[in-house]
Amino acid sequence: MKTKRRKETLNKGITLIALVITIIVLLILAAVSISTLTGENGILTKASTAKENTEREAAKEKVQMAVLASYGTDGTIDVKQLNDNLAKIDGLTYNSFPISENNKITKEELEREEGVTVTVDGYEVTIYRNGTVTVGNESMGGNTPNLPEGDLAKDVLKTDATATEESSKSPYVTYNGLDCRVLYNDDTHGIQIITAESVGDVTLGYGDTEVEASDFTYDGTATVDANFYKAAASYNNVVDNLNKRAKTYMDTKGIATDARCLGSIPTLNSSSKFQGDITSEMWSGTATYLSTYSWNNKFKNTDTNYLEDLQQLNDLGLSVSSRDFWLASREVLFDDVGAGPAVRVAGNGGVAQSSILCEVNVDNRPYSRRKEGGFRPVFLLPSNVVISSGDGSSENPYVIE
Repeated sequence: MKTKRRKETLNKGITLIALVITIIVLLILAAVSISTLTGENGILTKASTAKENTEREAAKEKVQMAVLASYGTDGTIDVKQLNDNLAKIDGLTYNSFPISENNKITKEELEREEGVTVTVDGYEVTIYRNGTVTVGNESMGGNTPNLPEGDLAKDVLKTDATATEESSKSPYVTYNGLDCRVLYNDDTHGIQIITAESVGDVTLGYGDTEVEASDFTYDGTATVDANFYKAAASYNNVVDNLNKRAKTYMDTKGIATDARCLGSIPTLNSSSKFQGDITSEMWSGTATYLSTYSWNNKFKNTDTNYLEDLQQLNDLGLSVSSRDFWLASREVLFDDVGAGPAVRVAGNGGVAQSSILCEVNVDNRPYSRRKEGGFRPVFLLPSNVVISSGDGSSENPYVIE
């Protein structure tokens, strides 16, 4: 009997110890669980942080979408469109503006270094002039990996015809592997750069590969061969075709928004693109033979579009070239002996000359010519293009990538 009682006592002791250990383990687990839920890195804390981050990013995304939908065709933000898009965001309020007080962002405000800030769903969201959007104290660099670094083109690609240094008159620029110079930087022209030299030869007249004989119509009595038809078509279509050629030198990344041949209309149209060939009038001379053989109203008229470009080229000292280069500009030379539709060229002297592509004489003899000239395209850059390196000198040109 004594032995049996001792065993029962021993069993009760082991059960008590196990219970104490179990309680201790449960307390530890409870402490760990509470810490996991409510600690600094706990589940509840992380969930709360994640919720806040989601709301922050949602507020930022609303503004980003409004900004992306506000770009014009020139690659810059249309401030009026931006205001219209922001007005559609529920819960958005404008922060105080130092310039305007009408709850509208102005161009001057957007171009400030500190940007312009609005509040969306309780979060302050800042819009910068290059389209970058940040929220709260978010860093422009660390949290916006797509933000390009460097100076904006509109701030450094300036021209000054009165400067004594060549690079100050017109900075040197490398674009798409081409050596260029700055031609314009103003509200009327936007930012335009031109190749420093001819990038190749272009053949006009009956050797023009962009036209066919069928592109020119003649219903008179003169005997006209295929070469003359092609030369006449080359003359009539020269502005569009030279501008078309310029676009082949644009980069594939879409940095430049348009291109043209020097001598075409240098100002921009309403969509911030270069003007096309707007010469609609047809040339009509007064010599009797012109009407006799029905040559009137067959050729595009003389224009003076080249004058502004050539003046700017000369003012900036950029007319120097190893050879004459085409200007996308027409001129009809005629007298009582004959008429010759010509395309203008420019050279080292900075003076425009005329290169006749075809000719009709008083005795009803048509002639066609083949002419070669250098080619210097002009590129249009958006104002928010970033200069990745360089100082604008000939030894260290600005680089646009």
